[in-house]
Amino acid sequence: MWNPGKSVLLSSICTKIVIGMIIGTAFAAPYLVKSYISYTMKNPDIIIPLLATIYACVVPGLIAMFSLDRLLVNIKSKDVFIDKNVKHLRRISWCSFAVSIILFVSGFYYLLFLFIAIAAAFFGLILRVVKNVIEHAVKIKNENDYTI
Repeated sequence: MWNPGKSVLLSSICTKIVIGMIIGTAFAAPYLVKSYISYTMKNPDIIIPLLATIYACVVPGLIAMFSLDRLLVNIKSKDVFIDKNVKHLRRISWCSFAVSIILFVSGFYYLLFLFIAIAAAFFGLILRVVKNVIEHAVKIKNENDYTI
């Protein structure tokens, strides 16, 4: 039967898979971009900007995924409403905004990036709201812990 513990375990496994995919994509990016350009018959002049966009997004992407992994470790150990989780959520949201800015700028040479930038910004905004809720819950929990 499915339970919250299995759900956290599945999320943790998926997070580690995505971390591996990001690292793998970073190493394979030159080959992937060149294959994409030749397959779609796009202008080869965008190879360097595409690679720059990918590598610029790898850094905040990995930071976000490692923060998510730490968040899941805390949740697995039943530490949900703690300041560390608020910091992890804050870091993930700022990484989403960073990716959004990178993709927005890249959207000037490749239009599809503009749409992905909007989605990343929306995701970052939702995370900020969740972070604010958790932050408020941490304050309430801390107040209740000090109440006799």
